[in-house]
Amino acid sequence: MIGCFFLQAGALGAIMNAGGIFIVPVCNELGFDRGALALYLTFYFIATTATYPLVAKYLPKWDFRVFLTTCFLVLAATEAAMGIMNELWQWYAAGVVLGVAGALVFVVASTVLIENWFVAKRGTALGIAMCGSGIGGFFFPIFGNFLIETVGWRMAYPSIALAMCVIVLPFTLFVFRLHPSDMGLRPYGAEQGEAMAETRASEKGMPARKAIVTLAFVCVFLYAGIEALFSGYNNHLPGFAESIGYSAAFGAGILSMAQLGYSVATLVMGWVTDKIGVAASTYITLGVTAASLLGFSFLQAEVPLMACAFVFGMNSVIITISVPTLISELFGKKYFAQILSYSRMSGIIGCFGAAAVGACFDLTGSYIGSFFAGIAILAACAVLVGIALTQKKKLRAQWE
Repeated sequence: MIGCFFLQAGALGAIMNAGGIFIVPVCNELGFDRGALALYLTFYFIATTATYPLVAKYLPKWDFRVFLTTCFLVLAATEAAMGIMNELWQWYAAGVVLGVAGALVFVVASTVLIENWFVAKRGTALGIAMCGSGIGGFFFPIFGNFLIETVGWRMAYPSIALAMCVIVLPFTLFVFRLHPSDMGLRPYGAEQGEAMAETRASEKGMPARKAIVTLAFVCVFLYAGIEALFSGYNNHLPGFAESIGYSAAFGAGILSMAQLGYSVATLVMGWVTDKIGVAASTYITLGVTAASLLGFSFLQAEVPLMACAFVFGMNSVIITISVPTLISELFGKKYFAQILSYSRMSGIIGCFGAAAVGACFDLTGSYIGSFFAGIAILAACAVLVGIALTQKKKLRAQWE
């Protein structure tokens, strides 16, 4: 679990969650439009989505540590290589490489390791592990901005890549094993396995082949995909801060606050959802996200903007908590994994988020239009969730 935390912090947190600090200095020096540069994230998302099936196919066949370490080194080398790039197509190619290697490192590795090593407290362990990406996303923008201001963005890229290696490689080389049995151990809580197996045998749900053609699934799919657009906003928070007169250091600070908000929400929103239900927790998250976008649009002082960034970062838990919980609530637990895997394909909708936000700035010279568009998107998400939940009674009558 600790290793997965550092894997998330040193890989996803460093490359994707902190990558927004480079958009302004790179565009200023090389003359790119912000939307054009941010398009590399679209290539990343498409490549990641296309690579998931291959990772699932080859992960059981190859040596896990070699596979994971190789993919991570590809990520680190690509991050370092960005420091010598001069053309947009090079960033687009880098986005593809990040997507292919990141399919294992960013997403699959920690999930599979926690699944294999924990029987009891699996959700808690996964939440702590995934929190690492937010903690990494909190520290790396500050560290990266310091590097940009002292040695320039070209040297900052390889410096961050080196820091990533220091954080992650000790775990991929010496700690991780795919299964506890590889070290003569049993999963945590294995003694509860038989009782849990009996419980799972009695679980009910709607088969995936039936679920994916229902109105409720279509709504959840669209909700997850549209929500994924908001991942693109994070990359432009530093640019937004500079566009209203703040320094690059403050821009890195609000990006860090957004990642801190995500980390806190990751730890508490699961508990909140259990207490008040998925509908209430989802509407609260959508509402406070809309409030944060309004704050970005009208507030100018440092402290309110920091607070808005923290609250905005909490929106990211919708993908990790709200969507899976909705699927469980509507379709049951028996076929949960299959239905969730289909819903993950909705991420292809969100792959255009960063480019769209950047294009809005390029066209208008301001991010305000994209913030109001985000509020409209959140309203659409609320409608989609409401429609899906109206189908709950009908769907549960079809559980098998």
